[in-house]
Amino acid sequence: MYSSQPVPIPKVQGKITQRDINGTIYVYYEIDRVYDPVKKNTQVYRKVIGAALTDMPGMMLPNENYLTYFPNGGESMTEEMKEKAETYADGQKQFTLLETFFNQLFHEFMIQSRKRANETVNAYKVERINRVLVPLQNLLKDEPYAKFLDLIEMPNEVTADGKRQIVGLSYSDVALVLSQYKGALSRYYRDR
Repeated sequence: MYSSQPVPIPKVQGKITQRDINGTIYVYYEIDRVYDPVKKNTQVYRKVIGAALTDMPGMMLPNENYLTYFPNGGESMTEEMKEKAETYADGQKQFTLLETFFNQLFHEFMIQSRKRANETVNAYKVERINRVLVPLQNLLKDEPYAKFLDLIEMPNEVTADGKRQIVGLSYSDVALVLSQYKGALSRYYRDR
């Protein structure tokens, strides 16, 4: 489990290495070297202590191994680094909270879009959805895919031929918009 509070990558000469695995850069700490006289080579043993942050060079998200090998916290941070780390951690907390709400909405609308695909979504539901989408838009506003994320339009009451009718997006339309957010959230999470 990785912490959401970034720390500096330790500067221990010859003991820290990084490896990119499927787009995540893992930070390793060398814990031992054992020479094998039969094979005539040295076996190096390393443990993952964190995941490097690509948007914050020199910083990583630590895991439980980091606390084992660096119980005093490793490197000290400048005030600027502390501020960036706090901003990052706050963003991660907000992301986690919004993602939880969004996933509940997404799940519900996927079910409803199968049952009631062409029915118009009422104003109350649109308002509830947009209460989650507005902060998500703010969180994702600097990402290149943010321009494709729209809010759900409120339904309108129209009178045609003497009949009142509600016109707005259907459940399947809303599900399509929410699926775009789902993809954006997955990309945002993967990039962090």
